[in-house]
Amino acid sequence: MIDPNISKSPEFLEERVRYLEESNRRFMSILEMLASSSEFQSDLSRARDGEAIFKATASQLRRIFSFHSMGFLDSRPDGSFELVVTDPVEAQDTLQALVEARMMDGTFAWALNRNQAVLVPTETGETLLLQVVATQSRVRGMFTGTLPGSSAALDAASLNALSIVMYTCAYALESAFLYGMLHDHTQHLEERVQMRTRDLEEARREAEAASLAKSDFLANMSHEIRTPMNGVMGMTELMLKGGLTPQKEKLYLGAIKDSADSLMMIINDILDFSKIEAGKFTLEKTSFSLRDVVERSLSVLQMRAEEKGLTITCRVDSAVPLCLVGDQGRLRQVLTNLVGNAIKFCQQGQISVEVGLVSLERDDAVLHIRVTDAGIGIAEEACQRIFNQFEQADGSTTRKFGGTGLGLAICRKLVALMDGTIWVESELGVGSCFHFTAHFQLGNGEIPLTGKDTALTPRQLWQAPLTILLADDVEINRLLVQAILEPYGHQIICAEDGRKALEAYESKSFDIVLMDIQMPEMDGLQATRAIREYERAKGRNRAVPVVAMTAFAGNEDRQVCLDAGMDDYLTKPIKAVELIQLLHNIFRHQTIYDVTPTGSAPVALALNECTESTAVFDRNELLERLGGRSEMIPRFVNLFYKGVLPQMEGLGMALSAKDVDEVRRYAHGIKGSAGNIAALRMHQVAAMMEKTAGEGDLTEAQQLFALLQIECRAFFAVVGALGLVSDAQ
Repeated sequence: MIDPNISKSPEFLEERVRYLEESNRRFMSILEMLASSSEFQSDLSRARDGEAIFKATASQLRRIFSFHSMGFLDSRPDGSFELVVTDPVEAQDTLQALVEARMMDGTFAWALNRNQAVLVPTETGETLLLQVVATQSRVRGMFTGTLPGSSAALDAASLNALSIVMYTCAYALESAFLYGMLHDHTQHLEERVQMRTRDLEEARREAEAASLAKSDFLANMSHEIRTPMNGVMGMTELMLKGGLTPQKEKLYLGAIKDSADSLMMIINDILDFSKIEAGKFTLEKTSFSLRDVVERSLSVLQMRAEEKGLTITCRVDSAVPLCLVGDQGRLRQVLTNLVGNAIKFCQQGQISVEVGLVSLERDDAVLHIRVTDAGIGIAEEACQRIFNQFEQADGSTTRKFGGTGLGLAICRKLVALMDGTIWVESELGVGSCFHFTAHFQLGNGEIPLTGKDTALTPRQLWQAPLTILLADDVEINRLLVQAILEPYGHQIICAEDGRKALEAYESKSFDIVLMDIQMPEMDGLQATRAIREYERAKGRNRAVPVVAMTAFAGNEDRQVCLDAGMDDYLTKPIKAVELIQLLHNIFRHQTIYDVTPTGSAPVALALNECTESTAVFDRNELLERLGGRSEMIPRFVNLFYKGVLPQMEGLGMALSAKDVDEVRRYAHGIKGSAGNIAALRMHQVAAMMEKTAGEGDLTEAQQLFALLQIECRAFFAVVGALGLVSDAQ
């Protein structure tokens, strides 16, 4: 019976026929391959070396796939791979280039750890297929081939058949290897076979243990990531429903931030681990005070300890030098991880941190740091294993206390980079003492007063308004930067890609450029190079600062940005204080006024009021005014937008004409409408203008009008980010 819901269009039927024909052809190919398996096995049994085995395997693969070209790379004892068989021979250079490109971007290494084919599109429209040739004991090589079209045409049955052929090839290589050993050493046949069997069994056990550890790690990681993600998504959904009290909103926002911070810590751990494993991790060398680093590290954890009724004590040996040179950030990371674990696994008592001096040479100091707790303790057999990647002392530890199993593995690698060692002494039910040593150079006694962890206050960060070019293809990123900077009076010009950023730069003067790296049309690196070329062509003596904004966080990524002509680097997610502080650092000598109020000056007072606790927009106040009807908020915000713009224009004209009465009238109207819509900062500044104009004084009205424009833009940036206005630009 024919399903009446099935389309009877000729196009559909033709597509269906083509699909069935292709499926039939592939199954016939697989059947042909199975039918010829005895011939394949015969070819393999006659082969005595790897090259002959690869050629026999290539012949069998031709029965399944229509490869344009294919080849086998043999695994060498030194860990390299050599292309030994190519079909056709003329394709050797092309295949070699494709494989080398995949080695550079990490795909080749990824394929080595998978037991199935990896499919990668090529620039020529073909699909590059990579399939590891491996037994349980070791990797024997890599098969590579190019197929016409995209990987969507490959079905599971064909890929499974490919895996079977590769397993057969791998074990044939293994057999050939063993045959060579037996042929060369027949007098020790039994001994060598037993040795090989033991090696294979040990390799199998290690592989199974590693596989189990990785499976546990992935399960833990999934749990650790999902937990904060559930917090972010759940609390955000509750926030979007509206109708919450200010206290509830603050509570939910705090929960969202805590979850986001937890998620960022997990991501940072993964990034650190991957960079260390890839050999791309380097330590910084800056002067620092050890006592200050220890104090700041413990102060961050003090609240967590107090919540559990724990106390943290610290003692630094007086012999430890005051000033050291090294990577204080990574030292803090190790110390924070160890003390954080102590807090996690300790239910009562005290956690002590002791810093001692092992040796002191002319230019070198070796420190010994101990972190002792009275927690659950660690079994003796697990004391070494806990420093391995993906592992914890006990699987139940993760279920009860959480954690990814990467923290101590990262600590071990960081300590090794500091030319030290890490170990633990522990007893179940009694507690643990983690030790680590680290080498540092001696400083000259000059310790920087500020560093990466020093945050300036908003008053210290205030500088002259800037004209900023912001290039980012993601709208929410642009809105975030605008919401951060526009309340400070900065004018933001946005560009959705690198090409538009270049066009904007050539048409207008800017004080600074904030440049995303990954954008369509022209990426941030290309756009920066083009900007520098434009500046040189115009003979400009002073280059406009260009700051990268990117999710890539490695030192090598920073260097790539600097090499492209950028001046600095901000890592996403962008934090408001970091962005504002960066502007302060670049333009610190262009400060034109301070927001600290002087006497009773109206402008200073207005600035002070608007930079303190007053909200740009109080949604709850507006919601209360509307009787809790949240669906009416967008309508009223849009009505305010349509009404306030003519009022602002009229106020500007009245100021130009120095018409005191008109200034007072327009300021009064803006004050009332801003108050009604809960645009609190606009309301304050407009009220100040109305008051001064009512007294017949316009001496500071122009400055107040500039501030009113800033607060107006800030209001619409906030409501725009909340999706409450459709007309505002």
